Amino acid sequence: MKANFLALRESELNPVFHSLDQLVDQFLKINKFPVILISGEMGAGKTTFIREWFSRFGTESSINSPTFSLYNIYDSPNFRLYHFDLYRIKVLEELEDLGFEEIWGKEGISAIEWWQIAEPYLPKSNRIHLSIEAVSIEVRSYTLEWSEKELQ
Repeated sequence: MKANFLALRESELNPVFHSLDQLVDQFLKINKFPVILISGEMGAGKTTFIREWFSRFGTESSINSPTFSLYNIYDSPNFRLYHFDLYRIKVLEELEDLGFEEIWGKEGISAIEWWQIAEPYLPKSNRIHLSIEAVSIEVRSYTLEWSEKELQ
C-alpha cells in the first residue's frame, strides 16, 4: 500500500487534487473503474472535497451531499461520478436491495462516504483510500492510499 499525506487549508487542495487525478487516470487507462473510499469524522469536509475536486472537470451539476438520497450521479466531459453517502445505512442488510455493488468498480468513478458498512460488498481491487482529518478549524490532513499492484 502506497500513501501520500498532506496537511492543507481547504483553499490549498491542488496538490491533493493532482495526486487523485493521477491515480484516477492510471486506473482508467488500464480499464479499471476506481472506487474512492472517503473516511473522516462528521464535518471533516468529505463532501466539500468531492465537490471541489469534481467541479474542476467542467460539470454542469450542483454537487451536494447525497445523505438523504444515498447517491447522486454527476457527469463531466471526462467521466461519470457516482457519489455515495452511506451514513444512514445502519445494518448491512439494508444494502442488499439497493444494487450499489452493480456500480462500484464496474462503471465510472465511485466516491463513497461512510463506506465501512459496505465493506463486504466493495470490490477488493480498484480502491483509493482518502482520509480527511481536522487538524484545526482551518487545516485538514489528507492521506491518499492505494495499492501499486492494482495499477499494473
